[in-house]
Amino acid sequence: MTDQGTRLQQYLAIIQRANQIASSTQLDDLLAQLLDLIIEITEAEAGTLYLYDSVSNELIFKVVKGSPAGESLLGVRLPADTGLAGYALQQRQPVFVHDVINDPRWNRSLGEMGALHLRTMFCIPLMLRGEPVGVVQVFNLPLEAVDEQEELALIELLTSRLVTEVEKVRLLDEAQRRERRQQALVEIVSQLTTTLERDELLRRIMNHACDLLQVEAASIWLIDHERDDLVLHIAGGEHSERVEALRVPRCQGIIGHVIETGETVVVNDVRQDHRFYQGLDRRSGFHTRAIICVPLRSPRIVLGGERGEVESMIIGGAQALNPRHGRPFSAEDVALFQTLAAQAATVIRLSDLYRETDSLFTRIIDAITGAIDLKDPYTRGHSQRVSDYSVAIAQELGLPREQIYQLRVASKLHDVGKIRVPDQILKKPGRLAEEEFAEMRRHPTYGIEFLRENGLLELELLRNSWTALAQHHERLDGRGYPLGLSGEEISLFGRIVAVADVFDALTSHRPYRPPMPIDQVFALLRNGAGTEFDADCVEALIRARARGRILTQDEREQAVTPPVLENDHARVVNR
Repeated sequence: MTDQGTRLQQYLAIIQRANQIASSTQLDDLLAQLLDLIIEITEAEAGTLYLYDSVSNELIFKVVKGSPAGESLLGVRLPADTGLAGYALQQRQPVFVHDVINDPRWNRSLGEMGALHLRTMFCIPLMLRGEPVGVVQVFNLPLEAVDEQEELALIELLTSRLVTEVEKVRLLDEAQRRERRQQALVEIVSQLTTTLERDELLRRIMNHACDLLQVEAASIWLIDHERDDLVLHIAGGEHSERVEALRVPRCQGIIGHVIETGETVVVNDVRQDHRFYQGLDRRSGFHTRAIICVPLRSPRIVLGGERGEVESMIIGGAQALNPRHGRPFSAEDVALFQTLAAQAATVIRLSDLYRETDSLFTRIIDAITGAIDLKDPYTRGHSQRVSDYSVAIAQELGLPREQIYQLRVASKLHDVGKIRVPDQILKKPGRLAEEEFAEMRRHPTYGIEFLRENGLLELELLRNSWTALAQHHERLDGRGYPLGLSGEEISLFGRIVAVADVFDALTSHRPYRPPMPIDQVFALLRNGAGTEFDADCVEALIRARARGRILTQDEREQAVTPPVLENDHARVVNR
């Protein structure tokens, strides 16, 4: 560069290139073009570019040119005082190295330029308002490439011009990333309420946590009050199979500390924290490096009064383990995980309440049907069997899960009206007189009245399935009772329970006759298909029987006492 006019034109061309590069809004593209331009200006053979992370005080390997071996290091994080790059950053000024290989500051362990025979090197710290943004390194440049003050001034002008754009694009990139993560969090929270099945719910939460925080694994620990310890209920991530079904004492480890104190704990190097329990890693084979641990704090609902009381309670803790690419956990990671954990704790508690309520409801239904059995000992277990048969028929017909659940409950209550039938009629061993039979035929109506008087028909569950009670003695030809409905006037639930009810009545022990053989029962049902019974329901029951999903009264008793071998059981089911 001896000719002043030529040099000026070159400088103007370089500044024009820098302005073009500055128009890029993609961080990786901007950094790559910046490194290309500095390599071109210095006539270097290769180069690398690091960005500085002020939170962790680390350099992040972002771009490499001229060395395929160095591409494997992209994303790697290094302490900010490492090697020549760290030295230049600390000095806040460019550093020229005449003999890289023999310079003690050169970090050989990285092998970032392993394919090159290194000679010279030029390190340029990227500074903005006196604060570090990154470091550019170029290798094997001529000794005279930066030996003049004008050339150094040009490089400084160039980097000063572009480092502002780098910071702008990086801030924009971080803002967009935060926005994407917040949007993902909103979508995740909305999806959590689509199921109340506990294991599925926990699995979704942990898989979402892994994706949202970009970590290797995440886990949920819940308090087991009976054993007074903590149990790992679910783990997410590709290593989940290594860390399931573990237990720790309630106060053990970081998770125990968090659950006992209610604090959030972030440890980016667990080796430096005395609370870290290494036994979990030894038992699971998983290697924990860093951890976020947050308490699962959910409302405790105390029933009583019109609305009950809500008290906060810690039900367990959630962990996110090992952020990918070796990065440390950030304040944003902690905030996102805390938000997800808070929502997860509430939904988990709702799941527990649903399970408890469902269990209580089932026990109440069983108590009601048990009362029917006490009135009529000859039909003990009839309500449960009819419910099981009805569910099997519905599954064969392909009904959705929600309807099958409704049918399971309603069919179990199909004879609840018999509570109002006098005992002398229910327990009469012989044939009923006409007026007695007329009273018995009122039990479907009595059943609906019983539900209505006790407010049970107001429940959505029975509001949509009461026909299982009211119509299970109706016939397609209109000759049934109590209303003489026919054809499409009879609901599907009514048709299903009608088939299940007759099947159990014919295959069970009664005081006036023994059980009818299965083949005869099937023949009778098929003979009545289209007039008394729905043909599709009849065939669905027969298919369910063939699959071993329907066992008669005798077969059930034989399956319980004494135990039977699998082959014997199969012969019983398929006889």
